[in-house]
Amino acid sequence: MTDRQGRWTATALCALVTWLLLTPATAAAAPDWSLETPAGIRVSFAEELARGPVVVSFWATWCKPCLKELPHLEALATHYEGRVTFLAVNTDDPKSVAKVEPLVRARGWTHLKVLLDPAATVQQLLQVDAMPYLLLYAPDGGEAYRHTGYAEGDQERLRAEIEAVLAGPKSANRSANRSANRSAPAGEAGEAGELTISDRYEYSYATGTRREIVENWLDVAWARGPVRAGLTLNSQVPGEEQRRRNEITHRWFELTHDDITVRAGHFLGLFGRGMIFNAWQDRDLRIDTHLDGVMATARRGRFAATVMSGTPSRRELDVRGADLEWTAGRGLLCGASGLTWHNSANEGADAVDREWAAAFRLRQSLPHADWYAELGGRNRFSLDAFDDTDDGDLRDGWALYGNLNLYGGPFTVSWEGSDYRRFELVSQADGVTSLNRPPALAREYTWTLFNRAPHSLNANDETGHNLDISWRGPGALELQARAARLRLHDGRTVHESASLSAELGHWLGIGLQAALGYQDSEGQRRTAAVEASWHGPGGASWSLQAEHQHVRVGGGVGYDLGAYHQQWFKLECATRSPWLLAAMLETNDKYAEQRSPSEDAGPFLAVQAARTLGRGSTLTLWAGRRQEGYLCSGGVCKYEPAFSGAELYGTLRW
Repeated sequence: MTDRQGRWTATALCALVTWLLLTPATAAAAPDWSLETPAGIRVSFAEELARGPVVVSFWATWCKPCLKELPHLEALATHYEGRVTFLAVNTDDPKSVAKVEPLVRARGWTHLKVLLDPAATVQQLLQVDAMPYLLLYAPDGGEAYRHTGYAEGDQERLRAEIEAVLAGPKSANRSANRSANRSAPAGEAGEAGELTISDRYEYSYATGTRREIVENWLDVAWARGPVRAGLTLNSQVPGEEQRRRNEITHRWFELTHDDITVRAGHFLGLFGRGMIFNAWQDRDLRIDTHLDGVMATARRGRFAATVMSGTPSRRELDVRGADLEWTAGRGLLCGASGLTWHNSANEGADAVDREWAAAFRLRQSLPHADWYAELGGRNRFSLDAFDDTDDGDLRDGWALYGNLNLYGGPFTVSWEGSDYRRFELVSQADGVTSLNRPPALAREYTWTLFNRAPHSLNANDETGHNLDISWRGPGALELQARAARLRLHDGRTVHESASLSAELGHWLGIGLQAALGYQDSEGQRRTAAVEASWHGPGGASWSLQAEHQHVRVGGGVGYDLGAYHQQWFKLECATRSPWLLAAMLETNDKYAEQRSPSEDAGPFLAVQAARTLGRGSTLTLWAGRRQEGYLCSGGVCKYEPAFSGAELYGTLRW
């Protein structure tokens, strides 16, 4: 799409939204949505709300505050069983979704209804950009409470809000009024519809370079009955790449009728677990592989189908795709996906040759096991600039992925295997990453130094497997062992890791977590980590985290740089008022040749103050120095250079 067409479409969309806002109508209650459980059972939010109040919590397996909050939500779900429904929406991407059910079973969370949102569909609908994120809805659909983050004692505030909702209409209305018209019940939000606004902002000042970064994402969504529309305004003055822009990066219009949804404009999406198609957005990684076009989804009985056609933001290609799912019974689900796009060597030409990829998948959930298998293949008529012309037959490729989970008493076992060969589809669709994202098998941890040398997925040449074994013992004791190995097709190992972790709920009032790990990636790394948390005087909660890592770099004659050690410490205090204070310190004994050209000598000391505001808004101030490292999501990593200065960031919601 040309800039002129994009401006015209944005102007037309804004005009349409303005017209709809001025047209009398009855406002909708809380937006309806549905997601599947790990067993493949689809759960409707509207149906759960019809039974009574609903708590919706967004969490992820890599989110440490989430894993601290969920046991308390499980306790509340047990206490309010039959009166309040607790929906725990997992936000892991396709890389980690296979590990969700083993984690839930290992922790014994039987009263929470765990749902999967790997495509971030509901996260976009409710404008969720941080975790944990929690919402409480009254039976009439009014939003009674909203909160971002977790600190010890937050569950008591939630309990009080639930009691207010259960006490009757007066108390519920008083809570709902605090949320104004964002999710007011039908007939109370005004006749113009329902407007949702969130604003995420980031400001940083680097003392070394004396440079500022100012970035802002303003998300506006409007809904009235079956019609929804929205846009995102991104401002960079300047951004991370020192570019300046102020433009609408997302604009869309959506109509839902019965079980059919049609979306025009910009859209994200996911087929299966992303082997063929995964258009996604991560603002921390500055990734946005959205398409501009149209997508339609329909559900009828045991069938579900999605068709789409669109153009990536950075490549002038017409991409078309389709996905079909059929629930066969006995917990078995069958699916097929297809993707085709214009010959990438002749962008913009009306050639008849098109590249294509297709995949078939099976999934089954049983009482003591579940499994998933997907096989994909591709063909193409030409090479593009990102192909290796020295490789063998470059006209085809394949992908194979499998997952098996076993459950028996206190044990859970989870295995994954993959084999990818020339299967990166529509390379650099957004200038950074491809339009597909097959499941990556290298794990992401809740510990800092464990993630210091991550592995990025190589869908063109990678094969491997991982294995997780968990055991839940008495007294909230849990042990977990993990291992992974990834290789190239020529046999060379590119990533190898193993870890053992233990968690003990509260022993003598102290919560304990510990981990040992080995990793062979950018050097051999041996890591030990421990965290202790406890309640202090005045209702404050404290936690102390310490990690130590031994790194052996080099390994050959003439370039063996020896070994070094690095340590990371964090002291955190959450007060009864909505403040969270933290101090972080990292040290190492690297000598000059072991440091990268952009790396400064330590130590690295920083402080952070975060405050939770009303309506789920947040404000965080960070100041100090930090080491270089990586931010990763779903096998895609972004390098973050060392930084010295101050940052202010957060999200405001209306």
